[in-house]
Amino acid sequence: MLTLPFIIMLNARYFLRFFGKILPALAMVSLLVSPTHFFAQQQRADPLTVAVVRDFGGELFRLNSVPYLNPLVQLLNSMTNSRFYHTAEVAKNNKFYIRVGVHGMLGFVNPDQYTFAPQVPRSTLNLDRLGQYVTLLPNVRITDTAGLVGYAVRVIINDGIRDGQIQLPAESSTFFGNIQQRFTLPKEYFRRRLTNPPAGDLLALLPASTRLAVLPVIDNLPNDFPLPNGQNLSSLPLAVPQIEIGSLAGTELLVRFLPQLNWGRSIGEFGFWAVGLKHSLSQYWQDAPLELALQAVYQGTLLTNTIGVTGAKLRADATIFNVNLHASKRFGNFELYGGAAYDYLGINASYTFSIPFEIQAQLGLLKETVDASGNKTFVVDKAAGFPGDEFPQTQVVSLPTNAFRFTLGGAYYLGPVAICVDYNRSTINLITAGITVKF
Repeated sequence: MLTLPFIIMLNARYFLRFFGKILPALAMVSLLVSPTHFFAQQQRADPLTVAVVRDFGGELFRLNSVPYLNPLVQLLNSMTNSRFYHTAEVAKNNKFYIRVGVHGMLGFVNPDQYTFAPQVPRSTLNLDRLGQYVTLLPNVRITDTAGLVGYAVRVIINDGIRDGQIQLPAESSTFFGNIQQRFTLPKEYFRRRLTNPPAGDLLALLPASTRLAVLPVIDNLPNDFPLPNGQNLSSLPLAVPQIEIGSLAGTELLVRFLPQLNWGRSIGEFGFWAVGLKHSLSQYWQDAPLELALQAVYQGTLLTNTIGVTGAKLRADATIFNVNLHASKRFGNFELYGGAAYDYLGINASYTFSIPFEIQAQLGLLKETVDASGNKTFVVDKAAGFPGDEFPQTQVVSLPTNAFRFTLGGAYYLGPVAICVDYNRSTINLITAGITVKF
């Protein structure tokens, strides 16, 4: 049986032989992408550097895109899941009528929805993972240079975070926040690990000339990666049309539809449809002291937007289900109503994103121009050798959520017209109002 010290010694010898062969190979690659060439203004992009940046930046975006946009998607969909009723009364006998209304919602951002704790790509040293980039037997041969460099960066970042040598940003902005945060690549830490590794570090077993040969590869990478900045919003407004048609056996039909409209740069294009049924329960209760009804509504929504420093294209489709029990009591022209509901939101979102524009300019993928006021513009000019990021990446995520909702409100009647206001308490707090006309 192999003892633990023997296994450790065997692994150390194996990695010494492996890195002794692989680092000189990386050094040869680094001669092709010197820092001077990389950062020279308006130079042709280097494919190796672009591949490493695309891989690292893509994972950085994937790790942070969901917590960045999740508050926006949840708030919008929670807003559409309100204003279904202002009364529990449904005609007991079969009677045709139509109630047409316009309903507005104002959703408030919770304090904990302005920021989130960002993550960065990190990995532990693993032979199976290493084998994705290097053929180990019978001879060491690099099969994916960009992947290997990216993996090495992740391993060193992970070690630095574990040892307290690298500090991540404490918080970054969600869609609603107001923080421009960046993750700075700890190049100085990389240099210390390679030039003067601590005792016990495997890198200390390698000759200094071999360790130093990999430094140009690290120096070719951008100094930092920007995270998406927020829109500095504390609330969102929304308005929806609604038609209620009654009644058959004490049951009322609800229909909503809003084509996809542009709600401004912050929200993007948003549209939805809904269909629901409300059934009177108080009709089975002789001399009921109040009106009582059970309602179920099914909705579909679509949100598209272009956001962030990568110009990411967002598409979020949601299916929403609401079932509520609500009651109302009328006092002359005034009616008090309230209810409890269960909301389910099934959100499927896809993000198509590219390398951040400013990094594309550093890489030589975009042409950077600056006007007299100091404003930067990034331009694609393929004829001049600035093609932009031609290989955008796509991330698909699923965001199922559910919550209980409590509503309390009042309506005032002026003949066939009803004006109503209510407050919704859930994971998202809403104030809603509407006006309806009954024909």
